[in-house]
Amino acid sequence: MSTREKILAATVVIFFVCLVVWVVRSTPSAPPPIEKVEPPTVMEYEGNTLTEEKDGKIIWELTCDKMRVDSLTQDMELINVRGKFYDDEDIWDLTAKRAIYDRTESIIYVEGEVVVTNSDNEKLLSDELIWFSEEEMLTATGNVSVTKDDGSELKSDELSWLAAKETLMATGNVRVKDNDGAKLASDKLEWFTAEEKVIATGNVRISNEDMRAFGDLAYSENNFKNFGLLGHARILKGVKDDESID
Repeated sequence: MSTREKILAATVVIFFVCLVVWVVRSTPSAPPPIEKVEPPTVMEYEGNTLTEEKDGKIIWELTCDKMRVDSLTQDMELINVRGKFYDDEDIWDLTAKRAIYDRTESIIYVEGEVVVTNSDNEKLLSDELIWFSEEEMLTATGNVSVTKDDGSELKSDELSWLAAKETLMATGNVRVKDNDGAKLASDKLEWFTAEEKVIATGNVRISNEDMRAFGDLAYSENNFKNFGLLGHARILKGVKDDESID
């Protein structure tokens, strides 16, 4: 091989090496892996209405200003709630700040300035309200107050209405005032509406004008105008001052 051919061959080799080095250096590094972005599970809607039916009849309906729905659980949060609960004899109107509908358990949680009224102007106030669809039970908790136009009132820590059993049950610091001024205090009160029967249990105290009655249990079938007492029962007549039942 001549000197000229050797120089040409060396030049080709050098060029090839330089080309390889350039290719290696200029090859871009592998791109970073693309992060998997999960879609949001909570969707928000402006206004909506929910209803539940049984045997072709609407049991309740709720309308709100804003609704958030979890696409995974289908649970719903409702803001500024207006609703109606239907029974065979009346319609109860509901307003509250917030509600949660647990679709799996068919339970509605309502809270924040809860007010429930009906056509007779009976009013229920509470901190929270829970509707159990399967049991057809409505439970109010926290500063519960039920009032009527005639001035009668019931207060308690918790109040439950069992629709199927037509039973109203108040528990915890129960206070009842009748429209004629009679008052009752107890730990628990059960009102069986179909039988028009009332049973009060636990630290029962009844007052009406100058009469005071005490016992472990009191029962009546005519709004305590006539009643019976059991357990450490005693009745005082002509009493002018006593511990107040408020």
